[in-house]
Amino acid sequence: MTTVLLASFLGSLWTVAAVLDAPPSSYLLAWFGIVLAATDLRHHRLPDALTLPLGALLLLLQFHRLGAAALTALLFGGAHLAIRRVRPALMGGGDVKLAAALGATLTLPSLLPAAILSSAVTLAMAAVKRSRRVPHGPGLLAATWALTTL
Repeated sequence: MTTVLLASFLGSLWTVAAVLDAPPSSYLLAWFGIVLAATDLRHHRLPDALTLPLGALLLLLQFHRLGAAALTALLFGGAHLAIRRVRPALMGGGDVKLAAALGATLTLPSLLPAAILSSAVTLAMAAVKRSRRVPHGPGLLAATWALTTL
């Protein structure tokens, strides 16, 4: 049943991206995003086997603005690393690597909205689940997909 729901959700994201004539990174984010979000929600882990290839592919897709993409990846990942260093219980290492990967698709002006939107999604999940322990990966993925696609 979970596979059917995830496949339906992926199809929906794919359709929205196609209708909006979204950049190729939107399709990559949709596919990896569903798999990573499901993994993070279920196991509270973001495996390197998924986050590292995602980061490399997203950087490759930004070849026309590679310097800016590397800078935003460094800034977005670095901000999440700073939070992890100050309060390790709030964020896992996978979230930091995912943030760096996702930062490659964001522009400099969209970094702050991405951070705010991803935090809002994570807080909303915590409110719905009535739990203080919710993964941040799905929020990061949702915010980045929305900002790069819509």
